Amino acid sequence: MLAGCGSSPVRSPLPSNHPSPPSADDALVIEPALSPGLPQLLARLRDQRLIYVGEVHDRNADHRLQLAVLQALPPDRVALGVEWFQARFQPALDDYIAGRIAEEEMLRRTEYFTRWRFDYRLYRPIIRYAREHHIPIIALNASRELTDAIRARGIAGLPPGLRDELPDSYDFSNREYDRILRKVFSQHPREEQEFPRFREVQLTWDESMAQRIAAYLKVHPERQMVVMAGRGHIAGRHGIPNRVTRRSGIRGVVVLRPVDDEPPRGQADYLVLSEEQPLPPRGLIGALLDTADGRVVIKGFTPGSAGRAAGLREGDHIVAVNGREVTDYTSFKLGTLGLGPGERLRLTVLRQGKDGEAHRQTLVVTLKVPRGRGVHR
Repeated sequence: MLAGCGSSPVRSPLPSNHPSPPSADDALVIEPALSPGLPQLLARLRDQRLIYVGEVHDRNADHRLQLAVLQALPPDRVALGVEWFQARFQPALDDYIAGRIAEEEMLRRTEYFTRWRFDYRLYRPIIRYAREHHIPIIALNASRELTDAIRARGIAGLPPGLRDELPDSYDFSNREYDRILRKVFSQHPREEQEFPRFREVQLTWDESMAQRIAAYLKVHPERQMVVMAGRGHIAGRHGIPNRVTRRSGIRGVVVLRPVDDEPPRGQADYLVLSEEQPLPPRGLIGALLDTADGRVVIKGFTPGSAGRAAGLREGDHIVAVNGREVTDYTSFKLGTLGLGPGERLRLTVLRQGKDGEAHRQTLVVTLKVPRGRGVHR
């Protein structure tokens, strides 16, 4: 746990060819004996009205930290604000927390697997804990329809319906925010004239989430809130936190795990030093899927596909996984969730026969290790 502890340097002569020591601006000294541990940090957070816990979306250690923070707070006084769901789907989250719908229906109505897409195993423990303890989950994110339209037309070119979804105000004055965006923008081949719209999209995400956080805290003065979002929206306070402060006067505290390519100083109030604990690898079928109209249809295969080796064909319509009915992409994903390489999966498909009729056929696929990140399943 890093809590800003430091000690005085000891000076000693250096040979002329010795590399220069780190400057005071980028060096941060940790004295482990004086730094708090996780239990001490969690105790401090209990009195905070607003806590930001950032994440690298696919790092399990970040989500384990998020869950630990949530579990340390009184469940009857806390709310959970998350980037993972778009605000237009708030009714589905309300129904899920209230017990009116099951997990599968919540995921279907929020379109989790087509909008957020990150491995649901990373988020499931947090979401289930919130439901078990009746902790409100607040969907913070702007809709994909809004950000796609801004990317294509800019804020000025939005039609009236989407303009209604815009946050109530924007702060364009943060130069450090712009510098960070420029760095991200330069990492991908884009035309320079695209930067203003790229900036508008980023600001729309941050201002929308900040507006919803501030509004919830105003309406619910009895609750504290834990905000879970990508570290790019939280680190250094340039994305969401300063914009919440502008709207509400509430500063909040930022908790992050450090990353290798980012200097730790100034990024957070608390940096938690912990090892990554990756999830077990997923087993993959190696099939490219078409999910239009709620149907899950195989449209192709990746090299070395386990599915092709098992006898799957292009055009097969998947109707069951291990005997569980597949009615749409959500039910398919939940049917394969948690299965690892080497495990066997029984897929029932509808396949058009020579007689022109669709026939059911069940095949057994031995799942394989993923070869890097991709779109195959």
